[in-house]
Amino acid sequence: MKIEIDKSSMVPIYEQIADGLRDLMYGGNLQDGDKIDSEQKMCMDLGISRATVRKALNILIKEGRIRKIHGKGTYVIQPNVEYSLNDKLFSFAESLAQQQLNYETQVIKQELLPANKKIAEQLKIDVGNKYLYLERIRSINNEKIMLIENRINVKHCRGIENSNFNNVSLFAKIEELSRRKISFAKSSYEALIVGSERGKLLDLAPNLPILKMQQTVFLSKNEPVEYGSVWLKANKYLLTTTLQRR
Repeated sequence: MKIEIDKSSMVPIYEQIADGLRDLMYGGNLQDGDKIDSEQKMCMDLGISRATVRKALNILIKEGRIRKIHGKGTYVIQPNVEYSLNDKLFSFAESLAQQQLNYETQVIKQELLPANKKIAEQLKIDVGNKYLYLERIRSINNEKIMLIENRINVKHCRGIENSNFNNVSLFAKIEELSRRKISFAKSSYEALIVGSERGKLLDLAPNLPILKMQQTVFLSKNEPVEYGSVWLKANKYLLTTTLQRR
């Protein structure tokens, strides 16, 4: 494991070490499950203090890129949850189930709210009309991996505000109550800094990156039924797709 540092640089040495380890991960030289050098070996190889090495490793631990296992060492963690962007529409719950990943869902908020102009436009309802706001945290192995914010057009699925979403798929419940199939969704993705409010919910420092998916889900006849935001931990999720050249 080779890391280059420049002791004359204005960049702190611990940041240079963290950057060097990231580059090894990005380049595939360090992969999921690989054990990195011990603190003692890094100190000897780089000629620096143990405190400096620990500071660098703590940065990567907070980012979720490495983890320490007591008595065994420090290991690389790579994203291990996939979401396909191919032509079939799945909810995140359905995607996790397909991967045979056991997950838990915790409802944070579930309330009827009056629509502002933006939400009214997306759901094609009048400003001030009620919609269901649903906020949930989804976890795998007790680690929070996503924050989901749904805004649901209740006129299409009467009584949905009374559903227990701790263990029910939103898409399945929409189709059950509306007695209609979800037709398609329009989605966009962007990389952002998580910020303090959502970082606190996901146990992330406010300056860490996150992947945000913004999506509007439609029933037939181009009728929007849900307008949502999904905040995905960047170190846990891979977006995958298969493209054909015709």
